[in-house]
Amino acid sequence: MFPTPCNWLLRQNKLLKFQNTLPVLDELVGGLHPGQIIELCGPSGIGKSQVCWHLIRDCLNAGKNVAMISSRKIQDYDLENLPNLSNLSISYVSSVYNLLISLAAVNSMSVSLVVIDGIQPLLQSVLGSANFKGQALLNEVKCGIGTVSVKSLVIYTNGLVSVGDGNHGPALGRAWEVAPSVRIMMLRDREGGRVMWRNREVTARLEIGDQGVEISWN
Repeated sequence: MFPTPCNWLLRQNKLLKFQNTLPVLDELVGGLHPGQIIELCGPSGIGKSQVCWHLIRDCLNAGKNVAMISSRKIQDYDLENLPNLSNLSISYVSSVYNLLISLAAVNSMSVSLVVIDGIQPLLQSVLGSANFKGQALLNEVKCGIGTVSVKSLVIYTNGLVSVGDGNHGPALGRAWEVAPSVRIMMLRDREGGRVMWRNREVTARLEIGDQGVEISWN
C-alpha cells in the first residue's frame, strides 16, 4: 500500500524532525516524515535492523528522542557509537499484549522516531487465529501504531516469505497489508549484494560496511 498524492502532500507540510544520512532512502519512500509508517521486510540477516539502527543514530545525532520496541535481544555493539543515549528509550516485548502496552506508553512520550524491530513473531499467532479475539488484537495493534504515527515516524521490520513463481511477499500476509503506508522489500541480488525494492519499479543497492549503511541507485 502506497501513499496517495493527497496523503503525500499532507506529509510534505509536516515538519521533518531529523535529517537522515540516507538520501536514497528518502527518495524511495518519498521522504521521511512524521505520520508515516514504513515497513522494512526481508529475509533474516539481510540488514533490516542495521537500517533501523542507522536511522536511530541520525535521529539521536539531531538531539531528538527515539523509542525502540524490540522482540529480540539488543546487543552491546548495537549501542556502540550512538550519541545521546539518554534520548533512547528501549522496550523489550515478548507478546502482542506487551506490544500494545509499549505502544500506549510511547504514545504518551514526545519522540520523533519509533522503531519496532521484529513485529512478525509477535503477530504470527494472532494472524493464524480464526477467532474474533485474534482479529480484534490485530486491529488493536494497527490502531496503536496508527495513533503513535500521528506525531512520529514509525518504522518496523517484518519477515519475507515465498508466494510462488519466484515472487516474495511480507510474512504477515494480506491481513496486515493495510498497516504500512510504504513497504520496502529487501532481497539479495544474484551478485550477493542487497537490493531495496519499492513497488518493484524503483531499486537501490544497499551495502552494510564499517561506516554503517550505504545506499546507492542501481
